Amino acid sequence: MARADLSAALRGGLLGVAVGEALGLPWAGVKPRAIRRDRLLEGVGPTGAVTAAVLAAARGGGQSPNTRGDAAAGGGGAARGGGAARRDTAAPGGVPLAEALAVGWRVRDDAAARRAAALPLGFGAVVVADLAAALLAERPVHPLLTDHADDWPPPFHGVTADDRSVLDALLAVLQRHDDPSEAMRAAVRLGGGGAPLLTALAGGLLGARRPSAIDRVAWRERVALPDAATLDAAVAGLA
Repeated sequence: MARADLSAALRGGLLGVAVGEALGLPWAGVKPRAIRRDRLLEGVGPTGAVTAAVLAAARGGGQSPNTRGDAAAGGGGAARGGGAARRDTAAPGGVPLAEALAVGWRVRDDAAARRAAALPLGFGAVVVADLAAALLAERPVHPLLTDHADDWPPPFHGVTADDRSVLDALLAVLQRHDDPSEAMRAAVRLGGGGAPLLTALAGGLLGARRPSAIDRVAWRERVALPDAATLDAAVAGLA
C-alpha cells in the first residue's frame, strides 16, 4: 500500500471511530426495542472515551496495560465547532478493544508481533487487532469471522459493556455488513451499554478499508470530530 493510500486509510479508520461513537453514545443503555430507525441520529455530536483512547494509543506508539487509563482519560483532540463536551462511558482502566485498533493498524505486517502486542489487552483485543490489520490491507476476513462468530452469537437483547459481549456483536455485524454506514446503524440498533464501543469499532474497522465511505456518512457533519492537527499526529504515529 502506497504511503498516501495508507494515510488515507488510517484517517478513514480514525474518523470512523469518531462518527461511530458519536452515533452510539446517545443510545448507550437503551434496550433494542426502544431504538427506532427514524430516530437514530438524535443526539449525534460529541465523541467520548473510545475516540480518545484510539487517538492516544495512535499518537503514543501503543499503550502498555499500566498506561491504559491515560488513553481513556486524555488526548481526545480538540473538537470541531466549539468543542462539544465528551461523555465518558469507559471504565478508568482503559478501553482495550479500542486500543487494539491502534495495535492492528500499526503492527500490520507481522502477525506474531501484533498478537504479542495485543495479548496484554485480552483475547478480544487480539481478534480486533487481527481484523484491523486485515481490513486495512484489504485482505479477506471471512475465515476469521467464521472461526469465531459461529460460536459467539450476537447479544440481541442488548450489548453489555464488557469485551466479550461487544466482540460477539462486532463479529456478527461484520459478517452481515461491509459498508461502514450500514454497519454502524446495525450496531447501534443492538442497544445496551456497549453500543458506543461497538459502533465505534465497526466504524473504525470498515472506515480503514473504505475511507471514502466515511466522507459520505450522513451524520458526519454533526459530529465533533478531532481537529486536523490531532488527526495528522495520530496518522503519523500509526504510519
